[in-house]
Amino acid sequence: MERREVLKLVALTALSKKLRALPDARAPMQAPAAAPYALQFFTEDENRLLDQLMEMIIPADDHSPGAHAAATSLVADLLVFTSDDATKNKWREGLRIMRDEAAKSGLDKALQTAAAGEENPRTDAERFFVVLKAMTVNAYYTSEIGIHKDLEYAGNRYLGAFPGCTHEEHPSS
Repeated sequence: MERREVLKLVALTALSKKLRALPDARAPMQAPAAAPYALQFFTEDENRLLDQLMEMIIPADDHSPGAHAAATSLVADLLVFTSDDATKNKWREGLRIMRDEAAKSGLDKALQTAAAGEENPRTDAERFFVVLKAMTVNAYYTSEIGIHKDLEYAGNRYLGAFPGCTHEEHPSS
């Protein structure tokens, strides 16, 4: 090693604590704080409505938090933002329809009416409900809350033996 390189290394080492150029091995490393998510597609009002609708589909209960706590509306915002124009238009129109129906009869009733035709959707509100419910379920069950708190998934663990199904309706053969 040449003398100049040694002098550079000594100088950098001496300044590293003041400049934080080199991490201190004794100090615990911390991840930078995540910036809050900024809406990409939905307006604040649309997101508020979407959040309410999604929470009504998967509400909080004694077992786990609901769709609101899992930030499902923010997942929907990102997914719709990255979708094609036809999908974006369907979401805008669907939220407009739900807002208009809620103004007439209340949000609970508007969602109940749209959900009633889920099996064979005929109206725009019913077709939107199918898309809304699918987005809610997918966003919720891919979130930490849905996976770990609701489904109680504990990770890949080795089982020494498979205990089998213990439900009465599934007798072992």
